[in-house]
Amino acid sequence: MQELTVVLVEDSMTIRRQILQRLRRMQGLRVVGEAPDEALALALVAATRPDAVLLDLSLADGGSGLQVLKQLRRQGYAGQVHVLSHQTPEAYRAACVAAGADGFFDKAEELDGLLQALAGGTVPQPAAPMGREEFLVRLDQTALLAQRDGGDLTVQAWRMAEAEASALALDLQAAAEAGDLVGMWRAEGAVGAEGVVVAHAVPDETASANAPPQGVARLPQDGFSGEALLARALLGV
Repeated sequence: MQELTVVLVEDSMTIRRQILQRLRRMQGLRVVGEAPDEALALALVAATRPDAVLLDLSLADGGSGLQVLKQLRRQGYAGQVHVLSHQTPEAYRAACVAAGADGFFDKAEELDGLLQALAGGTVPQPAAPMGREEFLVRLDQTALLAQRDGGDLTVQAWRMAEAEASALALDLQAAAEAGDLVGMWRAEGAVGAEGVVVAHAVPDETASANAPPQGVARLPQDGFSGEALLARALLGV
């Protein structure tokens, strides 16, 4: 059986020791590095190229596991990344999965699930474009995280016939990078095949290669909440 190598990124020495004890009981698994902060985590992954990274959401010196995750995916790291948190899981789970996480686990309640995921190595399939309500929830979470971490966020919007909207949404979904959100739904009051909205939220001002957006909103100039940003982008449609 091929050995599975792991880097553990956790700022609490007590919790790190507890997780290590569980990992050492797993046959065929070897921990090749430990890190409490962003800089060491990135350096260790680059040096050891592990099969999996277990990544705490909150790191030492105010570091962010989400930022480490995004940086790893930008650098082309293709191994498993499982995010650990003591914070309310549902508030951050979707954002981490959108940024490229293979799993998101509560350290206190879901450690067994994490060990099963490591053993199985399952990777979720790309999501289909979201509906309006899911897009708004995810957009609001992304906006909050961008404010916390000092990141950028742009919302782009299109309104077009359903066939064209479907093709655009699929193209955006296929080209999506870590943290991108793609949604598609029928505009309020739309009749027939017209009035389908495609919305795309990205960490910067990257535009669609297919067609320029008909409406754009940017954080913080045009709003701080997901709903405010979407409403502003739709004004230009």
